[in-house]
Amino acid sequence: MGATWISWRTTTAVIITILQIRALISVKTTAVTGVEGQRFDFRCDYRNDLQSNAKYFCYDNDDKVSTNPLVRTAKHDQCKRNERFSLYDNHNEAFFTVTVDKLTLEDSGTYRCGVLITSLPDEISFIKLNVTTVTGSPIFPKDVTVDSE
Repeated sequence: MGATWISWRTTTAVIITILQIRALISVKTTAVTGVEGQRFDFRCDYRNDLQSNAKYFCYDNDDKVSTNPLVRTAKHDQCKRNERFSLYDNHNEAFFTVTVDKLTLEDSGTYRCGVLITSLPDEISFIKLNVTTVTGSPIFPKDVTVDSE
């Protein structure tokens, strides 16, 4: 037979597909629970070589995928605040923390932590947040009988 020639377009498409599959396989989802009215912190880890990249945090529910981050840093920034959301990037330890002030029941859902990478798919992880309500006081239950003798 003869040699087979593969075009650069085909080669490029195969490489991009492999990178996308690798990115999808390495995505992790963490399930967490918060309490309505409380403050909540998310921790988003990333690779050590991405400290200077921009970071972002998005709401990402099934039918409401957001391309607008709730909070986003610029390249080399360490912190950013946007309304109830703030992001602090710990460059030394390769993670960033997102803080949400005063959780509401509507905050329940899936969120995406992302590190912007220009030439490859972004490094992302997902957080599934379930916000619960507190009934009564956690310190003093409603139905307490006290004997007074």
